[in-house]
Amino acid sequence: MQIRELPIPDVVKDFYDRRGFVELYPPQEDAIWAGVLDGVNLLAAVPTAAGKTLIAELAMLSHVLGGGKALYIVPLRALASEKYRRFKEFSEIGVSVGVSTGDLDSRDEWLAPRDIIVATSEKVDSLLRNKASWISDLTVVVADEVHLIDSASRGPTLEVVLSLLQRLGGLNDIQIIALSATIGNPEEVAEWLGARPITSTWRPVELREGVFVGSAINYRDGTQHKVERIGIDNTVNLVAETLREGGQSIVFESTRRNAEASAKRISKDIRAALDDETLYALREMALSILHTGETDTTRTLATCVEGGAAFHHAGLGSEQRSIIEDAYRRGTLKVISSTPTLAAGLNLPA
Repeated sequence: MQIRELPIPDVVKDFYDRRGFVELYPPQEDAIWAGVLDGVNLLAAVPTAAGKTLIAELAMLSHVLGGGKALYIVPLRALASEKYRRFKEFSEIGVSVGVSTGDLDSRDEWLAPRDIIVATSEKVDSLLRNKASWISDLTVVVADEVHLIDSASRGPTLEVVLSLLQRLGGLNDIQIIALSATIGNPEEVAEWLGARPITSTWRPVELREGVFVGSAINYRDGTQHKVERIGIDNTVNLVAETLREGGQSIVFESTRRNAEASAKRISKDIRAALDDETLYALREMALSILHTGETDTTRTLATCVEGGAAFHHAGLGSEQRSIIEDAYRRGTLKVISSTPTLAAGLNLPA
């Protein structure tokens, strides 16, 4: 199914056409047939990079250009910033966007004129409790990373928020769209939300799972991939192998300290494998990072970046995280060593 065939405003079709989006992925087509453009509540449980966000965007733009208002709920400030940057592109078709993640005692009435509002679940909880006037104008709500409803730290707030919005939706006819790549019980959550579940295992890029033992990656299908060893650090060996094959890597570590230490080791060992053009771009990136602060962490990050690797965690400033994420998307930065914050929905190639 092509985007041009959808019952959406022509300006939306033109917007996606200019960006090269022509044909829907199978899960997106399933969502259309399920009624996402007809106001039906929907839970999309599909893999990473299979197009969940586009499902939400099409629904939000249909509402907004029809006079409605959209709320996009995310679990993390970093994800809120990413979605805000993405949705700001809609300004070229006359759609305004706001983001709210801060003061939990504010009603943020300045958001009232905005068409799409991005906020963390904690902020939405505050807005509901403080009775922000524009909440009653909502016509569609998107809950991204809805599987976190099972999280001990974030789950209770998200559950309360969605429960309150469901009650509000019963009064104001609000459409609810929930998105997740990893939810284990989509049918159960969909029933609770009064939504139709869309589940799929389709991915645009094959995902292979394996365990690195000795000198080889052992995949679940029984095949092996030999890894050239350049040292005793297996993480560095895997990253170097990926670089030789023209790829990029994300390394997940349990703590901020471990993420930083990993980035230092990797940067030191892969630098010699990078070409002059990449090294020049990395030096420019390091200078940009140095301009964001004068802390030891900033200086350490800049040094790592010069060698092709960076660390990423909640202790970095938003500007620093944006520089890292954008460089990784462009392919300039080859490796990110991160705490699990990066796994919570940020749209990065890997």
